[in-house]
Amino acid sequence: MLTQMCQFFLASGINISIQPYEHNTASDHLPLFTFIPLTCKRIGFGKLTRWNVFSLFTEYTSSFWEKNWNLDSLDSTYNYYTRFLFLLSCRCTTVFPIVKYRPSIPPELRSLLSYIRALSFKLKRKHNSVFLKEISTLKKFAKLEIKRFFTHRIYTMLQYRNSSLPIASDFWSKCKRHLKSSSSSIFAFISPNGDTVKDANGMCEIGANFYENLFKKSIIYLPHPYTDSPVPDFDNVNERIPSVTLDELLNLVINIKKKKSVDARGLNNYMFHHLSLSHWPLLLKLINKSFESAVFPSSWKESRMILIAKKDAICPPSLTRPISLIDSFLKVCEKLFLSRFRDVLFRRGLLPDIQSGFREKFRLQTRLLLFLGDLRSLLVNSAPVCTLFIDFKSAFDMLWHHGCIGKLKRLGIPHSHLNWIENWFSDRQGFIEINNCRSRWFPINKGGPQGSVLTPTLFITYHCDMYSFLAGATSHMFADDVAAIVSGQMGLRFTDQCIDLEKRLCKFLDQLEFYSVLADQPLNFSKTEAMFSCRAIANPKFNLAFPSDNSTLNWKKEYKYLGYIISRKLGWSKLIHNTEIKIRRSISLIKSFKIFGCSSPKLRLA
Repeated sequence: MLTQMCQFFLASGINISIQPYEHNTASDHLPLFTFIPLTCKRIGFGKLTRWNVFSLFTEYTSSFWEKNWNLDSLDSTYNYYTRFLFLLSCRCTTVFPIVKYRPSIPPELRSLLSYIRALSFKLKRKHNSVFLKEISTLKKFAKLEIKRFFTHRIYTMLQYRNSSLPIASDFWSKCKRHLKSSSSSIFAFISPNGDTVKDANGMCEIGANFYENLFKKSIIYLPHPYTDSPVPDFDNVNERIPSVTLDELLNLVINIKKKKSVDARGLNNYMFHHLSLSHWPLLLKLINKSFESAVFPSSWKESRMILIAKKDAICPPSLTRPISLIDSFLKVCEKLFLSRFRDVLFRRGLLPDIQSGFREKFRLQTRLLLFLGDLRSLLVNSAPVCTLFIDFKSAFDMLWHHGCIGKLKRLGIPHSHLNWIENWFSDRQGFIEINNCRSRWFPINKGGPQGSVLTPTLFITYHCDMYSFLAGATSHMFADDVAAIVSGQMGLRFTDQCIDLEKRLCKFLDQLEFYSVLADQPLNFSKTEAMFSCRAIANPKFNLAFPSDNSTLNWKKEYKYLGYIISRKLGWSKLIHNTEIKIRRSISLIKSFKIFGCSSPKLRLA
């Protein structure tokens, strides 16, 4: 812990000094004191956008865009239009430094503070000692009243924090960011030669080099069954993508989440709430043309990538997760296409029941209960059971484009949908942004953007036949998390059952690696783990290894699957204990606001 703290402070440019406590203590070890000098002040900036002006101006210019909306020159028209919206939002936005903040206090307290300020000015002019005594008394009274007001407000929030009142949502919206046990921000990168790089430009280049190499096309040996095998004839080959109506588009725009994260063009979904309704028929023509002829503006294939640390704030680029902020209008088009694509999947019955996640009526809790039900039924029959928790390496980022299109074609997806998806995959590019610094543009020839609503559905459709390759096991899939249950033969001695189970596990690992190579979906061997369960008090040692990697299979006494801790005996004590600790920590932090009255200025400002 101390090493991680020092590494964080050094990477952040903070000088620290660590000294031991030299006086008498009751401990065998001298406690350490860390001194952190705070010599710099950071001035934040606030923004205020006058959206009413933005909405009026878009309404006034709607006739201009109706005349100049030319889909034959799609790229130039769309680029001019998005540039116009970005510049208009910038013109309606005022940026100002935040040097002070004014907490929300009642009007009577504000009037009292104004009166005290007026008396202070009067004291400076007349130098009367009577005013000095009165001002001192009023200041003490005002401080006491302000503290009492904030204490009462926090107490009220705590009292109604678990109710359905608006004050409860206000409380959790302000406190949830302070109750997180870890931060996903990145403060520095560890370069391949071991150096710690904290400069934003250097971090962007290191990240761009890593992800450019990660998103390169894989070397596929042809012919391949996904791309070169004969395509069967289906009755829906010539089915068209249904057109979008204006009511459907407006209903989607109204219900879409209004987020303020901007894309590569500087636009966000929050702008849709203030965009004039007269502009949406123009965008409706663009979406319907995209569905008819599978053509996109070039900016729809550009991504602004934000890196999130998986664990530590100082890490190599391989331990980050790239979140792609795609074009804001493309998000609307993707949601419309996704509803039509899911309709095809439902009518053809392509997604198996063992696949949950990113599907309606297939919940996480249901998948967990079915998994535990299968595991318990095998243990009741006194059979030794091995559960393998399979982890794919950067699952969504490794999706093979050409293989996915070929497989969807052989599953009976219509050509119009395939052409749209193929164009959505092709010629994509992105850049990485860290602390307002951008890297160079680099091509993306593999994977789907994390942040797109379409990527998870394409992933589970691409792997919809995985269970058929993993014969001899009961599989449970939730998105990219796969749990396979392999049991020994019943009716034998326990020793013979374990020997039979080991043979089945060897065969299963061979089938798993074969599917991994066939689908070009690499396995994460270090995180693919197994757990042995049985009613007998025994722990046989299986000598299992992956054929291609020559790494042994990791065995665990417990595993965290879908957010729940699964133990060998299927007990819940560890999960309940960890949950109680989290609850006690959160409640203690919340109660500290009540005990100490006014909280920190940073928390009140949030």
